[in-house]
Amino acid sequence: MNKLVNFKAGAAVALAALTMAVALPAAAKGPKGPVPGKPGEANIVEIATAVNKQSGEFEYLLAAATCDYFDGAVAELLTGKKKLTLFAPTDDAFIALQKALGVTEPAPEVTCAAFAETPEVLFDVLAYHVTEGRRFSNSVFNRNAVKQIRMLNGQFVITNPGFTLTDIAGNEVSIVVDEDEAPVANINASNGVIHVIDTVLLPFVP
Repeated sequence: MNKLVNFKAGAAVALAALTMAVALPAAAKGPKGPVPGKPGEANIVEIATAVNKQSGEFEYLLAAATCDYFDGAVAELLTGKKKLTLFAPTDDAFIALQKALGVTEPAPEVTCAAFAETPEVLFDVLAYHVTEGRRFSNSVFNRNAVKQIRMLNGQFVITNPGFTLTDIAGNEVSIVVDEDEAPVANINASNGVIHVIDTVLLPFVP
């Protein structure tokens, strides 16, 4: 178990300080668990930033989304009025990806540097983590069948029974669970929903 063992407590403290509310399912053990309805007061980036300040969990994701060469475009997208659902990889997910790419000393800034010559590739990866609409778990996953979810880059991820996704590269990606084995999903933002995942989704075969 990684730093998300204390995710709920950390998020509650950080968001309370900002007069925000993160609504997590009280007993969600699968895609049919209860989901929050009323949007929260903080947008997707504000929630990720608040949690990162509390636990350091989204340092890599926030670094990638704010690379200088994007000129604020990604952050603007995720803070706007358009309703979006973000599958947010943990820091451990980015560290594992960097190591797989041969990075011996992973760091948040390495992601930006690695794509400095091809920023469109990193943008494609980030867009592959976002889909349109407020998609709670009961909309994303089907208990009995696979579904295809169209992402903002135009490609699809497959969602499977059992709270896992399959990306273009064939990786099986799981929704992170907390210390109570409840999915860290359905985080209710003012402009969408966040589901926390354990692997960076790849829209291509490495």
